Amino acid sequence: MVTIKDVALRSGYSITTVSKALNNYSDISENTKHKILDLCDEMGYIPNLSARSLVTQKSYTIGIIFEALTGVGLEHPLFSKILESFKSIVETSGYDIMFLSKNMGKQNGSYLQHSKRKQVEAIFVLCGEFDKPEMSNLYKSDIPTLVIDYGYAGVLNVTSNNKSGVFQAIKYLKELGHKSIANIYGGQKSYIGKQRKAYFKEALKKYDLEYNEDFIVLGEAFSKEDGYKAMNKLLELKEQPTAIFCASDMLAIGAMQAIRQAGKSVPEDYSIIGFDGIDLGQIITPRLTTIKQDTYKMGIIAANHILQMIQDKTKINVGETFTVDTYLISGETTKVLR
Repeated sequence: MVTIKDVALRSGYSITTVSKALNNYSDISENTKHKILDLCDEMGYIPNLSARSLVTQKSYTIGIIFEALTGVGLEHPLFSKILESFKSIVETSGYDIMFLSKNMGKQNGSYLQHSKRKQVEAIFVLCGEFDKPEMSNLYKSDIPTLVIDYGYAGVLNVTSNNKSGVFQAIKYLKELGHKSIANIYGGQKSYIGKQRKAYFKEALKKYDLEYNEDFIVLGEAFSKEDGYKAMNKLLELKEQPTAIFCASDMLAIGAMQAIRQAGKSVPEDYSIIGFDGIDLGQIITPRLTTIKQDTYKMGIIAANHILQMIQDKTKINVGETFTVDTYLISGETTKVLR
C-alpha cells in the first residue's frame, strides 16, 4: 500500500507539505498542490481518513437531515436535485455526507445527539419537521446548520423567490385572459406552503383579480394524491374557475388526473400551472406549464455557505436568507381564454 511517506519521497516535498496539499491548506501554492495531487493519483495513494481525523480533529463529514414526511423518500423530485448539486461541491472539498437519524438502533435520541456522536462538522437540513423543539435545539447549537425552505432566526436558509414565482404565474394567467383563478395550496405548517398561499392572494390583488374563498383548496402534502382530491372538490362547485394555480407540480399533476376522470380536459376546460419545474412535469402529456426552481443553484449556494461556516465559525447563527430566482416554463397546460 502506498503511504504518504512514499509520495513525499517521490515528489521531493516533505511529508508536511504533502499533508497540507491533501488538506487544501492555503499556505502552499496552487502549483504545488496540483503537482502533489496529480502524483497521488498516479501512485494510487488513498489518504487514511481516520488518521487524518485524529491529526486534524476534523471528521470531514456533513450530516444530512432528510425526513420524508410525504413518504416519497430520496426519490423526491425536488430535494434529490438539490442534494445532487450540493454533494458535488462538498465532495470536491474533501467532505463526505452522512444521513442522520433521530434514533440509533433501539435507542431514542435526537438529531443533535446523533450529530455530536458522529462528529459531523455541519448539518444540511433538506426536509423535515423544521419547527419541532428538537430542531430548535439543533439550530441553537454550535454546529453549522443550513436549511432549505425554512425561515428561522439565527439559521442560514436557502429558498426560491416564492413571491416572484407566484406573481409570475398569476400575471401569466391574467395575460391569457383568465379572471377566475383557483389555488390548490400546500400545508400551512410548511414555510413555502404559507408563503405561496399568502402571495397568491397578494398577486390577485395586484392584478385586479377577484379572490373567491371557494376557489382556495388545501393540498396538504404537496402530493399528486392531494392534488387529485383538491381538484375533485373544485369540480363539485357550481361556479367554476377557468384556471388553477397549484403550489407544486405534483399537486398540478394530480389535479390534471381528476379533470381527465371527470370527462374534461386540460387546457381546453381548465388551464393548470404548477410550481417547482420537476422533470416529470416536462415529459407528461400535456406538458406542464410551471414556475421553475433552480435546484442546481440552490444546492451550490447551500454547499458553499456550509463550507464557509466550517472554516469560519463566526458565520454560524447569522440567520441570513439566500433567495434564488425562479422562471416561467410555458408548457401545454395553459391556453388563451377567448
